[in-house]
Amino acid sequence: MTAVIEGDRDASTPSRSRITIAPATHWRVWVTKHPIGGAALAGFMATWIATIFGFWLGGIGLPQLNWPIANGAVVLAKSSEAVQFTAGEFIHGIDGIVFTIIVATFIFPMLGRARTPAANMGRALLFAFVLATLSAGFLVPYVYYPHVGAGIFGSGFGWKVVFAVYVWHLVFGVNLGLLYSPLSADDKALSA
Repeated sequence: MTAVIEGDRDASTPSRSRITIAPATHWRVWVTKHPIGGAALAGFMATWIATIFGFWLGGIGLPQLNWPIANGAVVLAKSSEAVQFTAGEFIHGIDGIVFTIIVATFIFPMLGRARTPAANMGRALLFAFVLATLSAGFLVPYVYYPHVGAGIFGSGFGWKVVFAVYVWHLVFGVNLGLLYSPLSADDKALSA
């Protein structure tokens, strides 16, 4: 299904101009016209979806990734698990929003001019890979689980932990690429 947007009637022409826009393009138009809001909303949703997915990883034989508890335990180590989860989910959600805004505002534009869905997905997956590498290489062994033998890239916990971190970030990247996909500045849909 597509929507038809009729342009303003020009007095010199008897018919109206018509631009057909696919439903998915409406979202891309909004993200393009609202880059900060679009990045914030896309970052929030991609982080939320991936966080839920992290709880489900046990269902496919990987360790469950509970980033809210991991974040909450760092900032409120002596609090109850419920308080750690709540604070950690807030921190984790804000991280997803802030990092996405930074990347969408400063890094996406440096990664080429193409604004096709495939190019935007590539940017999001690159971003997710960088975050996964930082998470596995630094956060897991030195912030979340220091002094427990996590080793480089959390390898002390076994390959499944490292793999799960990359799978989690892949889910984040795919969702971010689907949700944050601005159009080129000269796209006709922006003038509708």
